[in-house]
Amino acid sequence: MHLLTPLAVLGVVVALVSAGFARGVWLPNLHNGLLALAFGGVAAWTLLERPAHREALLFALVGVLEGVLFLGRQVGHHGDGGSAAWWGWVGVWPLALTLAALTWAVLCFPDGRALSRGWHLVAVAVTAVAVLLSVTSALWPVEYAAAGIQTRPPFTLRGAEAVGTPWSALAHPCYALIQVIWLLGVAARWRRANGILRNQLALLGAAVGLATVALLVGVVLWGSPRPALLITPLVPIAAGWGMVGLSLSRVVEDTRASGGLAGLSPRENEVLDLMAQGLSNKAISDQLHLSLKTVEPIVSSIFIKLHLHADADTNRRVLAVRRLLDG
Repeated sequence: MHLLTPLAVLGVVVALVSAGFARGVWLPNLHNGLLALAFGGVAAWTLLERPAHREALLFALVGVLEGVLFLGRQVGHHGDGGSAAWWGWVGVWPLALTLAALTWAVLCFPDGRALSRGWHLVAVAVTAVAVLLSVTSALWPVEYAAAGIQTRPPFTLRGAEAVGTPWSALAHPCYALIQVIWLLGVAARWRRANGILRNQLALLGAAVGLATVALLVGVVLWGSPRPALLITPLVPIAAGWGMVGLSLSRVVEDTRASGGLAGLSPRENEVLDLMAQGLSNKAISDQLHLSLKTVEPIVSSIFIKLHLHADADTNRRVLAVRRLLDG
């Protein structure tokens, strides 16, 4: 069962991208295929290392949506009538939903949880706007030209011309605002981050910075943002390395390898990892799909093995985490 989810994610994404490339290589759409493979591959890798990881599941959703966009646009660009019209339609309207999924992934990086209730509500608001934009795009043939879709829409409702102008005036500023929200969300998390989380965010920021430089170079030298689009798959790859290679679970593994926490069982190390992420016993039980009555004795056992006895003047959870990070 532990292999089923990552294999399913990888299989779906590879199938979508392979079917798209079977239609040829269309350079303006290439970044969608690369992003699908990057997000899907990172999701599968992370789920292998950390089953049911929430952020990895968000990455999987983004990867599948990118794969659908890629295949739809490939078929819609190269096809003619019949099913190609429907695929072209599928290559247009999920764009806003993909941006909403990306918003959840960015605001919940790296553990799959929003920084606060306020940021959770921001993600919900972005999703609501994205649903509105996607429904509008699905019912009327807006943004076909921008997506490079050459097939005619499989259907259209009355008033397409009346919808197109206000939709563009609303959608494009919303897309820009969503990206600003990503930056603000990462900055807010950075301000409240500890050393390990800051390393993860720094790695992600370095990849984003590289893509931004490529964007500026492309626009200035070639008058096109395409070089940046082709580099953007480095961002999810860097994020994946941050989630796995720089995660607290990796600190636990490295510390155990050095003998520092060898006295703890694998389950105790896993619980200590989640304690270090600030989770309560109830949240840990939800994360590991264990009952609260199972988690509480594990936490007590950790305290005993680390010689952290009950004391009104100290917080044993904080001391346990410090022991973990100190190795």
